Amino acid sequence: MDLLIPAATGIEAVVKRQLALLGYPNAKAVNGRIALHDCSWTDVARLNLMLRSGERVLVRLAQFAAEDFDALFDGVASVPWDELVDKTGRVTVVTKSVNSQLFAHHSIQSVGKKAVVKVLQRRYPVLAETGADYRVELDITNDVCTVNLDTSGEGLHKRGYRTQPYDAPLKETTAAALVDLSVWNPDKPFADLFCGSGTLPIEAAIKALRIAPGLGRKFAFERWGCVDVGAMKSARSEAQDMRVHRKLNIFGGDISPKAVELCALHASQAGVAEHITFVQADAAQFTSEYSYGVNISNPPYGERLGDVQQAQQLARTMGKLYRTLDKWNFYFLSPVEDFERLFGRRADKKRYIYNAGIKCSYYAFNGPKPNAR
Repeated sequence: MDLLIPAATGIEAVVKRQLALLGYPNAKAVNGRIALHDCSWTDVARLNLMLRSGERVLVRLAQFAAEDFDALFDGVASVPWDELVDKTGRVTVVTKSVNSQLFAHHSIQSVGKKAVVKVLQRRYPVLAETGADYRVELDITNDVCTVNLDTSGEGLHKRGYRTQPYDAPLKETTAAALVDLSVWNPDKPFADLFCGSGTLPIEAAIKALRIAPGLGRKFAFERWGCVDVGAMKSARSEAQDMRVHRKLNIFGGDISPKAVELCALHASQAGVAEHITFVQADAAQFTSEYSYGVNISNPPYGERLGDVQQAQQLARTMGKLYRTLDKWNFYFLSPVEDFERLFGRRADKKRYIYNAGIKCSYYAFNGPKPNAR
């Protein structure tokens, strides 16, 4: 079977590298999705469990021209749904339309669902729809429809450890990508001076300890009768064997005591609390006994005028801090357009990443490389 891995804008290359490390070196990125060929249900299980920055794992079932609703109905009905969906399965159709003649989402959903039901009723005259969930995606781009079956259920950023809400959280999958895009490794100190709900430090620890990010949750495909029951068991066993034990030096600071309390809870639920120190602290006052280290932060953006001014002042403050820790590497995800000028230095690297629908830049301000000794 063919699989598709949606990736957030700006981190497609990160997802490709993660796939290569998992044993999928030939993945190709097309329109924000990474395609894999000749896969099995074991691959579906492995990717849902272990992929750190992909958004979902989709099975591509069909692809056909769909310039009108008749073609759409016939194409969707060509899929052997009765071999995939259980008698009591609950089918939900979601749509995406780009530069196509079919663009009315409600109508596309209705036609798609009718086509699925027609096939199912050949085998099951009465459909209860009280059982497992099946999320069918109809992606119509340039009048070509791709039919995908979502194996994940909730998005892969839903690791399960972040149970309490917090203002403007950074998605776990994006946080994992920011860590991968840095020079940090488990032998270096790690800091996040605006840790919020703790996502960046927690994702750094998860990576360093080689914890499969999906181990603490369930996935939609686990309830499907068409799936080999041994696929998930094998993948979970492999994931358990991957884990390593090592000492880490990870710090998270935030000026809000509520945030620090929340971080401790989330780290505990992620199983990494002993590896991270969370402290209520003003980012401007950060000091370190270590000459070399890596800070990765997603500072407050600000949407009202006063907040924008605060975000700009934070950029200035971080520039001053960087000059006192000039052997550290500093990374910031920010939508502030003149961040580099405010920081006082041109970034060594910059890439665009969308966070919660906001176009941001990921700035890298590098320090010197540590001595080989």
